[in-house]
Amino acid sequence: MNYSDVSPPPVPTPAEQRDALAKGLGRARLWAEQGVLTEEPLREACLQDLRYDHMCEDLRGDWLWEIINAAGFRNAIRVPLLHALYELSAPENARQLCKLAQHYAASGDAAFRDLLYQIVTQKPLAAADYDFLGESELLALEGERGFLCAAKSRGAQIKHIDWDWPEESLLREAGELIGETRIHELLSSTSDPDLNRFFESWQQQLREKAERKQQKQRHRKKQQAQQTEETSVETVLEAARGETHCSWFRSWGTQAAPTELNVVLQALKSSKEPVVLLNLIKVFANRALPEFDSRLIELCQHPDPELQRRAWVALANNSHPEIREFAKQQLNENQPACLFSLFIRNYEPGDENRLLAALSLPEDASESHSVLSDLIEVLKENPTADCSSLARVIYRFTPCEICRYKAVQLLHDRSRIPDWMANECRFDSYAETRTLTFV
Repeated sequence: MNYSDVSPPPVPTPAEQRDALAKGLGRARLWAEQGVLTEEPLREACLQDLRYDHMCEDLRGDWLWEIINAAGFRNAIRVPLLHALYELSAPENARQLCKLAQHYAASGDAAFRDLLYQIVTQKPLAAADYDFLGESELLALEGERGFLCAAKSRGAQIKHIDWDWPEESLLREAGELIGETRIHELLSSTSDPDLNRFFESWQQQLREKAERKQQKQRHRKKQQAQQTEETSVETVLEAARGETHCSWFRSWGTQAAPTELNVVLQALKSSKEPVVLLNLIKVFANRALPEFDSRLIELCQHPDPELQRRAWVALANNSHPEIREFAKQQLNENQPACLFSLFIRNYEPGDENRLLAALSLPEDASESHSVLSDLIEVLKENPTADCSSLARVIYRFTPCEICRYKAVQLLHDRSRIPDWMANECRFDSYAETRTLTFV
């Protein structure tokens, strides 16, 4: 693939528009202002939440609303959005739809305001994880009235379900907006049975939380002492031979003494069983070997795919000439997904050009994200590396807006950011990218 020009085309194709909207690139906003962004890709991006990582990346409703207005498509998108809200069925898109509804309602569109009240009170999605839907938007839109509506709905639910994080989240957001004192006044002065139930449950939670905090403080030191005493290296070796997952090995390895790590390394060198090897290698998931051993390179080519993957992760924590030679060899062969991670601690000047020339991004978004994340670390951990070309490619092709920010930050900090990128970063979907100062 040719990665030579990643700047925005002046007249984007529909595919390029969809790609920019999916990734959250600021060029989508600029195209809207220039009148070259078409309605169909934008409508699709509004009705489908296209974020790569729904857990880590912020909602894009605010960003999309700015683009809608810049492109002049508010009326064109209004009806499809209303239909999507009336027929709400896909949880993965619902939060973005509600955020856009908030903007339409704030602009004076009563139909969207009524829909938000309906969503909060009727909770159209069966999934319990989405029973908070519309609450944040209604709270931001209506203030105290919106809070009381959401609290009343939750108070009715508490008859049948336990208090959980959605109730805590509602109170936290309301506290930031109208203040905890005012919340207390509103709930303690009402005669509504559902609001009373919500208030009483809240007060009970506060009492229980205070009690749990005291208990936690009393037992913390005792637990830490027990953990240190119980997890000797002998315990680790025994667990590796008997347990299936040993997920705690990673944290143990991070804290282990070099002598203990050496004992594990000797066991790793002598073991033959894949299950035992898979467990032992987890000790080095976040820690370099006490002394390098080529056994780790051998395990990178083991027939067991999970053991092979773990070996690559462990190998990347080490710096050694043999690792570099192995990495260069693999660069010219099959290029495993973790290959570029080996150059983070085994970089030499000019490697950035070698890696860019060898780069061939997988079609799978998750695999592509992994490859580009490793390349960011190569540039970040090696300040002498020329980031001008490779970081631009990462910026353009990573599906993750957080990784894109890291690439921009590298270019910004090393004074290598091109004007076109600085311009479109002002309209990026990621707030941290937008707040960077470009001189």
